[in-house]
Amino acid sequence: MSVKNPLLSMFVKSAVLLTASTAMFGLSINANAGFLDSIYEAQSTISSIGRTADSIRGSKQSVSDLSEDMGFTDLVNQNNQSNQTNKEKPISGSILSGKLQSTKLYSQANKSSSPIAILSQQDIMIYMGTEQNGYYHVESDKGEGWVSKPLVSIQ
Repeated sequence: MSVKNPLLSMFVKSAVLLTASTAMFGLSINANAGFLDSIYEAQSTISSIGRTADSIRGSKQSVSDLSEDMGFTDLVNQNNQSNQTNKEKPISGSILSGKLQSTKLYSQANKSSSPIAILSQQDIMIYMGTEQNGYYHVESDKGEGWVSKPLVSIQ
């Protein structure tokens, strides 16, 4: 069936073009809607992470406040300082062990003094609280004397 009226023909062509462009525009809107949904989900996830981080910070602060109220803060700080100190320098009564297969136990705090005993890695030494000339004063099952600091480790 052909259309003989030019005005009607133009109307039909316009209707077809309008339908086609509306369909294309609709596809474009759907694609944009999917993209916007993805952005919204990402924003929601990031927001959720932020709320979780805030909650963790609040919990840490609550625990810290409770510890302070209960008097545990000073005890924890003392233990932390003690542990840091123990890693750097022994305190009286600390247990030491030799780093090498054998460690000389000297009668004086110097290498030129005579060795009292040879300690193995399995021999336990107790730090007596004195340090002199790069030596620790220790007591062991094999005697009391001095060991070179770099050759022992704190247990």
